[in-house]
Amino acid sequence: MKNYNTGLSRKVFASMIAAVVITAGVVALAVYFPGGGGGTIPTDPTGLGALTAEYLNSMRDNVEFYFICNSTLVNEDITSFYAQTQPGAFVDGIRMNRTPTGGDIGVLFSPYHAGIIGTGQITTTEWSSLSGLIVDDGIGQMEEPTSPPGPNDFPTSWPVDLYFAMYFNDSTCFYAGFTSTDGLLFIQNGTWTGEFIDGWPVPGTFSEGAWLLEGGHLATAIDALYTTITTTVDYPE
Repeated sequence: MKNYNTGLSRKVFASMIAAVVITAGVVALAVYFPGGGGGTIPTDPTGLGALTAEYLNSMRDNVEFYFICNSTLVNEDITSFYAQTQPGAFVDGIRMNRTPTGGDIGVLFSPYHAGIIGTGQITTTEWSSLSGLIVDDGIGQMEEPTSPPGPNDFPTSWPVDLYFAMYFNDSTCFYAGFTSTDGLLFIQNGTWTGEFIDGWPVPGTFSEGAWLLEGGHLATAIDALYTTITTTVDYPE
């Protein structure tokens, strides 16, 4: 595992992550999938989601961790859950590591430099179920919009409903951001160069992104993430 204390603040890093979703640059169909040899995505509007899911499934054994942040799910919904019993609690991000027996969940509370992290474990079955809901039943079922928006047209609301990233052991990663107001999922590949001492990943380079019609396919995954995290992880004593 790569660990670096870069000295950068979480606020600065958060703005870098937010920029992944907000400023995508020129959206193109020729998306490079790291580790997949590159290539051009078919223009068939029903094929992009399935192709993306196929790629992510091919990388399943290479997942170092998931990271969820800068979204309604984390900063509002899950934060509200912990604030019920811990007034003032605020969730900065959620890290999910794969383990031989399932997965570890770390809930990172603000302020990040205080090291307030709630932890819990899930089984292999639970890990596989969450992955399947996100990848197979979620992204894999999505079609490509015939007229994707430009980089200045999305998102129309902030924070996004769900923002997550998958980090792989070959130093590549996959980003995705979704807002229900637009009904679109933005996807992008990139690289990562290590981790901040507090567990936040350090971004590297980004490819151009693409768009998918969410179509309600992430609703079950979002509910499952909320339930799994809040029932597994207690606020640290």
